[in-house]
Parts: sequence; structure tokens; C-alpha cells
Amino acid sequence: MKKKLLTLGMISAMALSLVACGGSSDTKVIEGSNSSTSSTEATGSTGYVFSYNGTDIPVDTDVAPILEKLGEPKEEFTSPSCAGQGDGHLYTYDDFQIQTYPDGDTDLVLYVSLRTDNVATKEGIDLASSKDDILAAYGEPSEESSSSLKFEKDGMKLVFIFDGDSLISIEYDSPKN
Repeated sequence: MKKKLLTLGMISAMALSLVACGGSSDTKVIEGSNSSTSSTEATGSTGYVFSYNGTDIPVDTDVAPILEKLGEPKEEFTSPSCAGQGDGHLYTYDDFQIQTYPDGDTDLVLYVSLRTDNVATKEGIDLASSKDDILAAYGEPSEESSSSLKFEKDGMKLVFIFDGDSLISIEYDSPKN
């Protein structure tokens, strides 16, 4: 139990650092904003999509209607965007986080990070799953290292991050990452 709490604390700290600009190689930077991306284009994606209580949370879509459906987050962190004009936001819910990036007057979903084993991917993978479970559900990854498995679909990335044999994070990442 202590290990899970420590791991969640580390994930939260890393996530907060991802919102802020900095020189860390772990900071997610968007290579320019595409203000011509419409909500229709983004939701038409067939990449991986996280769904929570009937609400789909696809990357690169307007976060406002999603937040309206999800309700008030437990925490919200705002910092200047590394990607351009405006602020990036990190919305923390009990079981997951949503990070956004500005695109004109709209905030779009940059990534969704699953934080507990109370939520799962549509394929049934949660933080209690093993590497073998992930491979059985998704097949061969597009990238593999000792600490992660990455799967790509329509440019969108689904990343499983490990600490040893323990799955500690699942991220739905925008191709803009």
C-alpha cells in the first residue's frame, strides 16, 4: 500500500512538472499549435480514447464540454504554456488527470493519465494489469523499452509506464507531444 501511495505521489509530482515550462527533457512540449483543428476533425479520430462514466475524453478535442460532463475537478493547476500563447491546465480527478494546451481561444486535451486501478482502458487494462495482459490486449507495441510500452493508432499514442514489473501509469497522448 505504501508503495502505491509513493508511486501516486511521484506521478502527481511528475504531472505537475509537465504543465510548467522548463528545461527538463521530460517536459512535454507541443511543436506549434494548429488553430485550424476543428472539434469535428479531432473527434473524428479513430485513435485510442479514454472513457469515464460514459464520457469519452479524446486527445486534441475541446476540453470545455468534457469538463462540463465530468464536473468539478479535485484540483486544477494552471501555468504558462510552453507551446505558445496562453495557459496550460492540469485537471486532477480522483482516478485520472487531464492536461490541456491552448489553441486560440480553446483549450484542447494534450493527454489523459490514468492514476489508479479504479479506471481502465476500453480494452480492460488498469494499473493492476501485467505486461502480458497489455500485450494480449494490444498486440506488439510500436515502441518498447525497459520502462514503457507505446502503441500508436492514427498518430495518437497509448503509453504504459512501468517501475520494474509494476504498471504505474497509463497515458493517452496527443500526436502533438
